[in-house]
Amino acid sequence: MATTPSDSSDNNPEVDLRGGLPEGLEMFEVIEDPRSGNATRHPFGSILFISLCALLCGMDTCEDFVRFAKARREWLEKWVSLPNGIPCGNTFLRIFAAIDPQRFAQCIAEFVAAVCPDLAGQLVALDGKTLRGSRKADESTVQIVSAWACHNGLTLAQRAVDSKSNEITAVPKLLRHLNLKGAVVSIDAMGAQKKIAIAIIHAEADYLLALKGNQGTLHEEVRTFFEDPDSLNYYAREKGAVVEVCEQHDKGHGRVEKRVCTVTDYLSWLPAKVRRDWLGLRSIVRVESRAELSDGRVREDTRYYLSSLPPEAMRHLELSRAHWGIENSCHWVLDVVFSEDQARARCGDAAQNLSCLRRIALNMLKKDPIRPGEPIRGKRIYAALDPAYLEAIIGLRQM
Repeated sequence: MATTPSDSSDNNPEVDLRGGLPEGLEMFEVIEDPRSGNATRHPFGSILFISLCALLCGMDTCEDFVRFAKARREWLEKWVSLPNGIPCGNTFLRIFAAIDPQRFAQCIAEFVAAVCPDLAGQLVALDGKTLRGSRKADESTVQIVSAWACHNGLTLAQRAVDSKSNEITAVPKLLRHLNLKGAVVSIDAMGAQKKIAIAIIHAEADYLLALKGNQGTLHEEVRTFFEDPDSLNYYAREKGAVVEVCEQHDKGHGRVEKRVCTVTDYLSWLPAKVRRDWLGLRSIVRVESRAELSDGRVREDTRYYLSSLPPEAMRHLELSRAHWGIENSCHWVLDVVFSEDQARARCGDAAQNLSCLRRIALNMLKKDPIRPGEPIRGKRIYAALDPAYLEAIIGLRQM
């Protein structure tokens, strides 16, 4: 990064300007300070620490980070060094724009490895999200693919989609950074790709892949197969295949909903090449839902899946519902509580790195044992009001 007047240094040589993180935040040590020469007026660790604390306390922009630091300077100096005062908003932005985003993403893995080392038996949902506020003059935006541990409510990893590519190419790269042995990976229709299925099986995991029209005629063939109840009964009775059906009924949020899941392991009607190409394929699944809203409207939806799991209807129904946790408990929270869609960081890799820091902050808030029933917004308010609670969320060790 080029040296600017605001970066010129009157540093105390005894201050560690390349590090300076407090004990307990070793996960950030994988990030290299991107500054060079005299562009090191403020300790790198202090900038990361201020940013994380500010996010946990409800501050969402680099300008907010500065306001937080000015208001909490005495508390901050208990944990980090501020030899030249509080960094300005442009300093925060320049540093986040220059950090290697792959190194930053490793911090998520470091955090999760400590609190959730084993994913066996868990559902890992993969989904893409566009950072709308990152839109540049050429209309391009940053797109992030995330892996979400549905049962623990944690982001496991993230990867940006290459500017000249799409989510399909990012998913296999993301999978390589996860220890998925024994887990089940669910992906929406964009991830229903043969190469992705192969990568999941090679990782010793199972898959549940949403099937839509992007797979040529396969979606239509599976839909037609399930719409013939006589054919299903015949195969279950005469061919020795398994056909399982289960129902679920829910009432709440102003609606009554019924869900029906049908799953079978009868696949011999599919061409041999299709069965070979979809490595590990064991079942095909249909999930039908009907919701009666309080205003009298009715919403119906039918989804189809390819699965490497045995034909167990209730399990598939629960997994298909749990997948949407990445939308409801991660993406929605980032947009509504952390204002991610309004974030206007557009230079360098700032959007991607700040997105990663938000997910680390969300992970910490999710794992907070002190106020487990409090919503994320409420936890951020308490963290802003109570420094001891903020210290507990981060895991700072008392001095």
